[in-house]
Amino acid sequence: MNRKAGPAACRPNGFTIVEMMVVLLMVSVLAVFTASVKPVPLVVFMKTLESSILEQQVKAYAMNEERHLEITGTSLRTKDGNSGFPAGIVCSPFSWHYTGNGTISQGGTVNCTNGEEDHSLVFRIGAGRVTIR
Repeated sequence: MNRKAGPAACRPNGFTIVEMMVVLLMVSVLAVFTASVKPVPLVVFMKTLESSILEQQVKAYAMNEERHLEITGTSLRTKDGNSGFPAGIVCSPFSWHYTGNGTISQGGTVNCTNGEEDHSLVFRIGAGRVTIR
């Protein structure tokens, strides 16, 4: 048996454990950065927008005051301020208000896109329910 201990026992074309760990580290770092660059899915944005609108409706009812809202294409304007949309998301303009008893002034549809997918917010007359389609 001619086995030698130490570095001479390694195959000349093999990888050391340190080289393998460096390669795994580089692959892991690349995977993390490429995953974080992806844009927010449109449906996630639509649910956030729906929640912001519902919050304004609840405030109108709770404070018994009219709340005016406007979607300008790249932002939502309310009495509380202006909320910009994420980069790349554009919605059709729409303006409405909620009355002091929480009802909506007019029904309508707002179409939003991020260039890859399209979704709509549908405002129903009466109770002012908002649904995503």
